[in-house]
Amino acid sequence: MTATTIRKLGRFVNACSAQSEAASPDSGYLRAKLAQEKLIKGSGIPYTILRATQFFEFSGSIIEAGASGDVIRLPSAQYQPIASADVAAALADLALQAPLNGTVELGGPERIAFDVMARRFLAAHGDRRRVVGDAQARYFGTQLDDSSLTAGSQARIGVTRFDDWLARAAAA
Repeated sequence: MTATTIRKLGRFVNACSAQSEAASPDSGYLRAKLAQEKLIKGSGIPYTILRATQFFEFSGSIIEAGASGDVIRLPSAQYQPIASADVAAALADLALQAPLNGTVELGGPERIAFDVMARRFLAAHGDRRRVVGDAQARYFGTQLDDSSLTAGSQARIGVTRFDDWLARAAAA
């Protein structure tokens, strides 16, 4: 979308990944998302940015990124995943409000370690591969800690719990 088009609309609402700035130096993706935010903030166009944590729907891809044969090595750091439907609802709500010229964080209702999530996901799908939690394992090239991919204390919180989503997703 061009700046001219956005100006005609009168505002810009953007959804992006929640991450700490400290987590971004090693990840081209996270650096690009922060650059996108900087461009939006500096555009002079009224805006609202929704920073959402990782979607439940990416769980399989996250797991496969750490797979090597029958072993999956993932960070033991916590993150705060959210259902994409909860993100869509929050984005629709923000789009109907006046621009905030600021950022709203959105996270899932619970924090969970990547390796714990993977064990639950694999068990629900009948996958018997072994999951290893490793504090040094990288998340798409980035070293994480327990606050790298979690929402802040003032964040909005989605309603869908991981285990509820997982039960529906595994049955589908």
